[in-house]
Amino acid sequence: MESIGPPQADPSPTVSRKALLLAFENAGFWRPFFALLVDLCIFGAGVALVVMETGLGWKLAGSALITAGIVRLFLIGHDACHGSFFKSPLLNDIFGRVAFLPSMTAFSLWDVGHNVAHHGFNNLKGRDQVWAPFSKEEFDALPGYRRVLERIYRSGLGWGLYYFVELWWKKLYFATRRQIGASRAKYHWDSALVTVSMGVWITLVAIAAYETDQNVWLLLALGVFVPFAIWNAVMGFVVFVHHTHPSIAWFHKRHDWQRYRAYLTSTAHVKLPFGLDRLLHNIMEHNAHHLNPRIPMYSLRRAQRMLEEKFQDSYRSYRMTWQTYAECVRSCKLYDYANHAWLDFRGQVTARVELVATP
Repeated sequence: MESIGPPQADPSPTVSRKALLLAFENAGFWRPFFALLVDLCIFGAGVALVVMETGLGWKLAGSALITAGIVRLFLIGHDACHGSFFKSPLLNDIFGRVAFLPSMTAFSLWDVGHNVAHHGFNNLKGRDQVWAPFSKEEFDALPGYRRVLERIYRSGLGWGLYYFVELWWKKLYFATRRQIGASRAKYHWDSALVTVSMGVWITLVAIAAYETDQNVWLLLALGVFVPFAIWNAVMGFVVFVHHTHPSIAWFHKRHDWQRYRAYLTSTAHVKLPFGLDRLLHNIMEHNAHHLNPRIPMYSLRRAQRMLEEKFQDSYRSYRMTWQTYAECVRSCKLYDYANHAWLDFRGQVTARVELVATP
């Protein structure tokens, strides 16, 4: 497996790195609008190809475009929720919600789960809940059905089911106080907004099928359900590889999490094969994003390059291959938080994480 190794300690305080990234906080106006328009057109063109009286090949191409549109629009909403897409907070709030509609993401709930919990405490068990691994004791205490689900989630192909059940259904759609610790009117309004949007989307596709005498279930499958399912898989995969790797640590104790600066050391810059990362609005440039979420997507690649040039060996960066991914999936099932080691489901050590305290 291609090793990405532990980050090396360096004498530069984190504040100096953040200061270097301030120049990349260049949220604008026309450039964001253009990016939003392009991705709305991709989504709209896909829907048009599906509902028009075209052959199956064109409909499949349309379904692929819808999926791409959902993913890219979500990433725009993600930036807007960070306040880094438009310079105007009001425009971020409005168009962030618009961009989130196809993925059925409630803007305010994403803010709580992602901006507060994940970015504030990534890889700290109990605060960050995104792909947080169970210990062997926790796994053994789970009900049988939940152990089966965990095996599916971490099978290497279960990202979509994980994201749909554990994140979207439980925490991003009419989330309960039990799940997120609070209940506010804006959470319910945003959840209602995406519900109405999905209802309109389904209704329009069904009407188009009826008016053109096409199979309504085929159009709904290719125009709505399959793209939404693939979107969940893409998102589940992306967040998995960002913070899961045999050399990436998870923490139980906040003191240790702070000592080892997990917000820097427990995330990776993953270069996907075939240049796919370039289609994802630069979200794979993840070290720079975690260090300063105010950097807009169109500046992340330059910010990441600067970090890796100036602080060589301080950041995890690797090119994903089928072999590196298979090894990651094989190794990262459970986690020994006391000894910082990844385990398989039997509790056998598969990888030990080397921790380096940084100033």
